[in-house]
Amino acid sequence: MVSSERAEQYARVVAPTLLGVARRAVAASGIEAAGSLLDAGANTGLAAFLAATVVGPDGSVVAIDPDEAFLAVGEARATAAGYRAIRWQAMALGVLPYAHESFDASVSVHAMDLMVDPVLLIEELRRVTVEGGAVVVANWGAPRENEWIGAVERAVGRAGGPTLPRAAVVAEPGNLEALMQAAGLGEVEGVRFGDPLRVQGIDGLWQWVAGLRPWADVLARLDDDVRMRAKDRLAREFEGRTRGGELAIGREMTLVRATVPPS
Repeated sequence: MVSSERAEQYARVVAPTLLGVARRAVAASGIEAAGSLLDAGANTGLAAFLAATVVGPDGSVVAIDPDEAFLAVGEARATAAGYRAIRWQAMALGVLPYAHESFDASVSVHAMDLMVDPVLLIEELRRVTVEGGAVVVANWGAPRENEWIGAVERAVGRAGGPTLPRAAVVAEPGNLEALMQAAGLGEVEGVRFGDPLRVQGIDGLWQWVAGLRPWADVLARLDDDVRMRAKDRLAREFEGRTRGGELAIGREMTLVRATVPPS
């Protein structure tokens, strides 16, 4: 699957299931009309869209991501929906090309898995956010509370597939809060909440996990036989869990809010 197809799949299948956490992140940022917000690791722009509706025509949202294809999908959807406040910029999630205190708030929703050095990104979000402004980071909760992680890892491994990249790099309780504190942020507050994944059976689950960025490339390269065996194993693992065609699977989200302290 080429990058543009992955981006379309993410926007169509994965992003709608993250609407709840994106809404929480934007609300926690405290952004207001005419404000400015940075969405770091924007994927296809879900949080950016939500922030744009808050800041309105006199505000601004900058959506950055290392993958141009994901931003292109986001920009096309934004244009079709009439969002005018968003700028889309492709760049690595490391040192950012913005001046100190360029934004009233910053958010990063499910982008930690794209980072080699998550602390560097958080430090940069602190640097480019105004004094007293909020930095909000959301990611998966603990793997044991996200049963889809272990289920898919086991299914692919036992079907003869490769080891999958970890899908929750900072997920253990307290880890994300510790990273925020290490980056020099203050008033660090974290919350964990359940957000069950609801999909149409095993095929729906497979489409969802195959759209996740840490796993998309690996799963797209599986042999057909391995893919079929993995789906069969998932069907056995979740046997009896489908109701009216819908399969509900446990997920936990972590959301941490902090503020930029005085210099």
